[in-house]
Amino acid sequence: MIKKAGNLFATAYLLLMFGIYPFYMKEGYVDIGEGKYEFFIHCSLGALVILAVLAVLRSVQVMRQRRLAGEAYLIDWSSVSVTDVFVLLFVAEITVSGLFSDFKEEVIWGTEGWHIGLIPLITLCCLYLILSRMWDGSKNVLYISMLVSGVVFLLGILDSFSLYLIPLEIRESGFISTMGNINWFCGYLSVLAPIGICMFLFSEKEKEIKRLFYGSYAVIAFMAGFSQGSNSIFLWFGGLFFVLLWICVESKKKLADWFLLVFLWGISAQLVRLMKYLIPNGYNYEQDNLCGYFTGNSLTLWIAILAFVVYAGLVWSMARKMPVENLSEDTVAKIRIGLLAFLAAGIVSWVILSIMNTWTDVAGFISSNLFVWNKTWGHGRGAALQAAFQMFEEMPFLKKLFGVGPDCFAAYAYSLPEVAAGLRDYFGSSRLTNAHNELVTCLVNTGILGTLFYVGIFVSYIVRSFKAVGKDPFVKIAGICVCCYLVHNMVSFAQVLNLPFLILVMAMGESLTCIKWLCDEKDR
Repeated sequence: MIKKAGNLFATAYLLLMFGIYPFYMKEGYVDIGEGKYEFFIHCSLGALVILAVLAVLRSVQVMRQRRLAGEAYLIDWSSVSVTDVFVLLFVAEITVSGLFSDFKEEVIWGTEGWHIGLIPLITLCCLYLILSRMWDGSKNVLYISMLVSGVVFLLGILDSFSLYLIPLEIRESGFISTMGNINWFCGYLSVLAPIGICMFLFSEKEKEIKRLFYGSYAVIAFMAGFSQGSNSIFLWFGGLFFVLLWICVESKKKLADWFLLVFLWGISAQLVRLMKYLIPNGYNYEQDNLCGYFTGNSLTLWIAILAFVVYAGLVWSMARKMPVENLSEDTVAKIRIGLLAFLAAGIVSWVILSIMNTWTDVAGFISSNLFVWNKTWGHGRGAALQAAFQMFEEMPFLKKLFGVGPDCFAAYAYSLPEVAAGLRDYFGSSRLTNAHNELVTCLVNTGILGTLFYVGIFVSYIVRSFKAVGKDPFVKIAGICVCCYLVHNMVSFAQVLNLPFLILVMAMGESLTCIKWLCDEKDR
């Protein structure tokens, strides 16, 4: 009875977050950030209290059963993963950081408009630990998440072309219905979109109608990325396809589907290009960026054609039952080494070009400011990063270890006269609340220890999910969501429309990796 109640409440909370939360607004869209936060924190704290009580009752029940069975250990420590340990260490670290923070008004709930403070973070960590042990893995939550996120992406595309199906009080290029700020929309997309896209690749036993649904979802998600005019989405594109290729080289069938996915990506760009042609004055975002470039010419069309030719060739070879169905482990390892070398070469090339473009006197060596290291880099991200490193440098040793407190970046920045003056000179009245880099922001807020534990949570989870051979495909998909989030947030930040969803996806994936302390094998 307790197990069923725990799963019922866990499922209800997940459906509330994935199904209702994206559409929730309070008094319209004028104050959408605060409205979204209030929905998230009230629902999450309420769910946590109920689930925690049920978890305690279930723990007592399990320990009693183990005692009656004469087992030596009342707690099955094998159910505690490395990720669980990092989560507990992170909770302990941010608690210390929060208790000794100089910014008591900010640290508890977080900075106004962002709210990734001590209580929201601890709430998410506790929900991860409980949901990963009490949710039974019902696929209905996944289908709801794909359906709702697909609608959100479709509305985002239409908003970009001034087709507002939902009335908006604020109509500007940086504002999207359901999500608000464009950065929040891209953050939501970076976490949720990989679920449906990966289901297209990994749902080999699904019926064709479901494959068509997943493929259509992938096209809508890619179009949403192309239409939002954010260069950061190309980090997400690159991270997604790189990780998927890393996995798909193990199987000729998956490799063929990977090329089919590239085909859909190219076609999606061309569909956005077609919309720009059909609605010439509708597109309301700037086009002097990577999104404008890739949707303004035929490059992605040629990429799509080439990808489809390779896909057709692989399908033909499988139909002819060529002798090599799948590559050997040695060949796969060599290919992956090649992928890493390609990635390293790309990073080194970018660094070299940036150095040449920043410190040479050759005017216009490369026109894009993506290759210029100064305050304007990445639409002001250079100024934010410079301020963050200056802030960290001025911290005393203990603050360097534990940080200034969760979500206290802005409070600390504007308490330093020199840093504050520089930020006001560059950003004016706009208040900088983060470094626009997840880990650098974490370094300031939670220090070296907090950043190490935070990274440990995600890295250990990715390794664990990728090693879960033979498990539910969603286990690996959850790990891919984490990869996409980390890659995208190299130039972005945590907020209440991406980090909560990421933690919930991780909890759902973890619940499927093994039998947990609060559940029996027959429950799976």
